[in-house]
Amino acid sequence: MTGTERPLRILQITSTAVGGSWFHDQVAGLARLGNEVCAVLPREGPLADRLRAIDGVRVEIIPFGLSRRLRQWPGIIRGQWRLTRFVRGYRPDVVHAHLIIAMLAARAASACYREALMVSQVPGLVHLRMAPFRILDRISLRRDDLVLGSCRAIAARYRAMGARAVEVSYYGCDVHRFDPAASAQPFRSEFALSRTTPAVGMVAYMYPSRFRDFREIGVKGHEVFIDAVPLILRRHPDARFFVVGDELVGDGWYRRGLEDRAARLGVADRVEFTGLRSDIASVMAGLDVLVNPSLDESACYTAAEALLMRKGVVATEVGGLPDTVQHGRTGLLVPPADPAALAQAVDELLADPERRRELADRGRELVLRQFDIAGTAGQVNELYHRTLATRPSRGRFRRSRP
Repeated sequence: MTGTERPLRILQITSTAVGGSWFHDQVAGLARLGNEVCAVLPREGPLADRLRAIDGVRVEIIPFGLSRRLRQWPGIIRGQWRLTRFVRGYRPDVVHAHLIIAMLAARAASACYREALMVSQVPGLVHLRMAPFRILDRISLRRDDLVLGSCRAIAARYRAMGARAVEVSYYGCDVHRFDPAASAQPFRSEFALSRTTPAVGMVAYMYPSRFRDFREIGVKGHEVFIDAVPLILRRHPDARFFVVGDELVGDGWYRRGLEDRAARLGVADRVEFTGLRSDIASVMAGLDVLVNPSLDESACYTAAEALLMRKGVVATEVGGLPDTVQHGRTGLLVPPADPAALAQAVDELLADPERRRELADRGRELVLRQFDIAGTAGQVNELYHRTLATRPSRGRFRRSRP
């Protein structure tokens, strides 16, 4: 923050209570710049616990949301009213929302306190494939003073939708958490891998798809990864495969379906479902290649983390993945929902360690420039100040703060 920029009162709102490292790191980065930051979540969970550990950050639990079930609407209305009252009482300079449900709730709440700068940061485009969300997003988009696309593809889409102002702003991370010199031994010893055993992994939450084009494939493409395993084993018969993560919501039925899929293909003994893990840097250290076969994605945290660890990366050419995985320069890109193409790309990287290292070295340089939270939080803070300084006045009166 420059000497001429005053600290801001920032309300950061998200609709998830699990995961959300991208949200946590942005909140922490903005707080380190001297801003007063309050994070609003719809319920308690691991993310709220992590946010409370950040010095100077306030956490509020307000049960906002949406539902198709009519019996839940009285509670939803009460939650929206609580959020609106909180915004008016907190009197922020900035209301910054992430994920479509939080964006819709924040736009409605901030309409009652128009002094605040309304910012929506869009981490993906899945919601635009669903008619109700697409319609509500378009109708309420006029409330945004600024839309931050978390990759170039998202920013371009919102410009085409007529957003007032759009900028590309990547979700940053603490790049220093990922040391490429870290030992691979802890992870490899845990799964009895030799030093030369090829290890290929996927790190992602699991959830099924509602896309018409890919009814049988989850959003993150786990099925594509599993279907590629027998093809990779033809060239690398000693390879091992790791599915790191678990269901975002649900009772385990989707994960069980993935495990059954591996069994039907005869590769259950080669595919390890590790569940959720907190030692992602250690996981990355133990892998040779990370794959991301998503059907929709932003610039992707896990791809960036793998490149920071100087690992080979294969990803689908969708959304913001090409911003990070630049084909032939920092990794390899393949079409979505194509196990054969995914297997071929993984084979190329496993068969040529020197090329894999060259791609990963360039990838690490890119990520250090593009995803360091100090830089991304600084950019967001600068955009706040610039937009506040140039937007038209929203009202005749502005109450002084206590």
